[in-house]
Amino acid sequence: MKRLVLLAVLPLLLFADPGLAQLQKFRAGNGGFGTAINAILPGAYHAKIFQKYGLDAEYIALESGTIGMQTLLANELQVVFTTGALAVTANLQGGDTTIIAGGINFFPFKLIVRPEIKTAAELHGKKLAISRFGSASDYAAQLAIEKLGGDPKQVTMLQLGGNPSRLAALISGTTHATVFSEPFASVAVKQGMRSLLDLADSGVPFPQNSFIVRRSVLAERRAMIVNSIKASIETLYLLRKDRKFAREVLKKYLRIDDDAMIDIGIDYYLTRHGDGILTLPDRKGIEFVIADTAKTNPKAKGQTPEALRVLDGSVLDEIKKSGFIEKVKG
Repeated sequence: MKRLVLLAVLPLLLFADPGLAQLQKFRAGNGGFGTAINAILPGAYHAKIFQKYGLDAEYIALESGTIGMQTLLANELQVVFTTGALAVTANLQGGDTTIIAGGINFFPFKLIVRPEIKTAAELHGKKLAISRFGSASDYAAQLAIEKLGGDPKQVTMLQLGGNPSRLAALISGTTHATVFSEPFASVAVKQGMRSLLDLADSGVPFPQNSFIVRRSVLAERRAMIVNSIKASIETLYLLRKDRKFAREVLKKYLRIDDDAMIDIGIDYYLTRHGDGILTLPDRKGIEFVIADTAKTNPKAKGQTPEALRVLDGSVLDEIKKSGFIEKVKG
């Protein structure tokens, strides 16, 4: 686990909120780091944007969303950016999590297989790598197999962690398939692997990336949470404007040195789909997660996004009404 501690070095007059007397301790983390949209939180850290909003921030990069959610529920994080599916599963177990902003609201994954795999039928009895059970990669892998007419139960799912670990396993032959988003999908193909299916074409809504908090924290420290989302929105526009900075952040965390590969992710996730963080995930995507979870968890049967209290648009509404977004765009 990487921990990067940000010290308070900017004078108070730079704060977005002049009413804050001192920097507030704040922790945020990515649950997994698979796409360029994940550059937002570390970008806010490295550019010291959190400080502008009164936050003495610590950014934590976590290997998977499952670990990220566990860390949030343990009160070790105040905000986690990961798949919104985990808010559903956490709340089914009595958690008090809620999604306050979105990110990518569809499956941005491609099913990547070893070169000897030519059809979906050839995956029968083979190994398919995901990050962790319950993660976005887990949902994506199962959906990919189903879309190709197969049965996920006939494929052995391996929990191998983040993208670099899964890529190494795929190239070495330890696993026969995995799901990658860009730029890792292109990196894998460049290494001789094959793309069998692009789930972005499936039309299935899914809360791929979401800013998730605990409702209790939002109630007790609302100003801190609002300021963290303001910092994240400002960072989105910085990453779009400053390609050099965006590359630096992504190279550090994705561990890809190829500018062309990095730019694929920047253009797709930040430029084309980055405005997704300004909305809540599609409600149908949450319903998809609930229905899928109900196949194995009886607690999910009959549940709705409202009953589970997994969506809260009040933070985004407050920010939008203040005129903040127009200001940082300019």
